[in-house]
Amino acid sequence: MVEPADNPTVPSRRSARTRERILAAATEVFARRGFHGARVADIAEAAGMAYGLVYHHFRNKEEILAAIFAERWGDYVDYLNELGRNPAPFRERIAKLVHFWVETYRSEPHLMTVMINEISRSYEFLDSHDLGTVLVTFDAIEGILVEARDRGEVRAELDARLMSYAIIGVAEMVLTGYVMDTLHRDSREAFAADERQLVSMLLEGICTPGSPAC
Repeated sequence: MVEPADNPTVPSRRSARTRERILAAATEVFARRGFHGARVADIAEAAGMAYGLVYHHFRNKEEILAAIFAERWGDYVDYLNELGRNPAPFRERIAKLVHFWVETYRSEPHLMTVMINEISRSYEFLDSHDLGTVLVTFDAIEGILVEARDRGEVRAELDARLMSYAIIGVAEMVLTGYVMDTLHRDSREAFAADERQLVSMLLEGICTPGSPAC
């Protein structure tokens, strides 16, 4: 059914699609050229639209990068919160978390490149944004660790906050290796093998000996 021309949802839907095209193009451009090396004109060209149309939706490339962060980081936080509510055993939840990280890179390498190079490792970006939006991911993983500790799945003396930093640190370094191609992987099987090794390494250091998590 064709929507009436005066339907107010028509322009908003069209606008939303255009905005998504801009963000997708910007993600690719930022990944290839770096944030500082990219121009709004490059983003417009990659999106296949007029230069001025990009400015209709965003004031500058800083605002575009902020939108990529807000939307995709929000998806990540939602996933962590969902994982925190999952009653599955600790090992299974850690395996899901590792898979999420690795699969996001495998399926969206440009996005992960931007998230690593232009956001998580950019003091300039983090200084201009609310640090709490980043730290909430540590809170979510800490909550999973505390619950596992209370259930006897990880050692009682575990400092859950410290371990949340260790887990995220390991993930960030591995993802950085993928992004820089110093940790080259060229098949789904290779990524799956990485997941198994990461889960094993993380759990052997923190789970209670003899528990099902080990």
